[in-house]
Amino acid sequence: MPNDPRRRLVALLKHPHLGAGLRIALGLIVGLAFTAVLLDNIDFGHVGEILAAASLWPIVFALIAYAADFLLRAIRFWLMLREVSHHPIPLAPSISPFIASFGISDVLPLRAGDGFRVIWFNRQFGTPIGTLIGAMLVERILDLVSILILGGIALSLASGHAPPILVANFQLILMVAILAGLGVLFAPALLVRILERVKLPFAAGPIEALTAALRTTAETVERMGSWRQLLLLTCLSLACWILECMVFIGAWLSLNGDPAAFEKPFLSFAFATLGTLVPSLPGHFGSFEYFGVEAFTLAGVEASFAAAVVLLAHLILWAPTAIYGILWLLIGAQGKRAPAPRP
Repeated sequence: MPNDPRRRLVALLKHPHLGAGLRIALGLIVGLAFTAVLLDNIDFGHVGEILAAASLWPIVFALIAYAADFLLRAIRFWLMLREVSHHPIPLAPSISPFIASFGISDVLPLRAGDGFRVIWFNRQFGTPIGTLIGAMLVERILDLVSILILGGIALSLASGHAPPILVANFQLILMVAILAGLGVLFAPALLVRILERVKLPFAAGPIEALTAALRTTAETVERMGSWRQLLLLTCLSLACWILECMVFIGAWLSLNGDPAAFEKPFLSFAFATLGTLVPSLPGHFGSFEYFGVEAFTLAGVEASFAAAVVLLAHLILWAPTAIYGILWLLIGAQGKRAPAPRP
């Protein structure tokens, strides 16, 4: 029926400006809600005192690990594009815009850096937009599978600090999610066929969007070649996230955390990173802190100290890429354009 209110609502929600506005509003509300919970339950005066006593060298170690992490991420993305592109893409000129795209997402809502990355690589290197989107979808899946694997390991290491039933339930959820992620990586075409047979009228829109994303992923995975290439990319992804975990460990050591209790910042890192899947403020402020602190307290860490470690780690993770992205846009984005953009 043309006047069906449900259809009018769906059509309204599909309007690009309204949809973007709602997503921004949701992120603000959720991020501020998480922040309010933390402010209500943690003595941030004490947090400031803990941060004031931070040691320098563990922070330097964390920054070096973070720089290595992003260099490896840039190489991983270049390897994916090299496999699926019809013409060679030079490595060196692709590193700076790749890192800058994360900095843009750190300061602007709606992961604006992703759109920047697609446009930049399309204009500078002539890489088709569909190819770039497919590579970024594979990148996201690799990251999710890797952090879930590390989260499962962290839970196992920290199992002595949490109720066994809680650990068992989380590990079961993580295992299902890991298997689903690996299925998307190694058998996306099969998942597309399964989804095409799913008939759920109330979820037709999301299923259609998921099927389209999986089709793009399947095409990209197919063009990447053998399963050995995917295995290499998975290993690179695990290495990236282990390096990023070093940032949490560096923050923990900087604030005089027990070096022998490394499983506690490891667990907090995994949960804080998974918390970035929840809508929040730009830079993931709010959700990152909430889930990181919750994981620390689950492992028996005092709340103020937990908040100090998470805040310091988040600052190390946020500030370098945000500053780099802004400076690169102002100074370094004046490169010579390569082939004309390709659809």
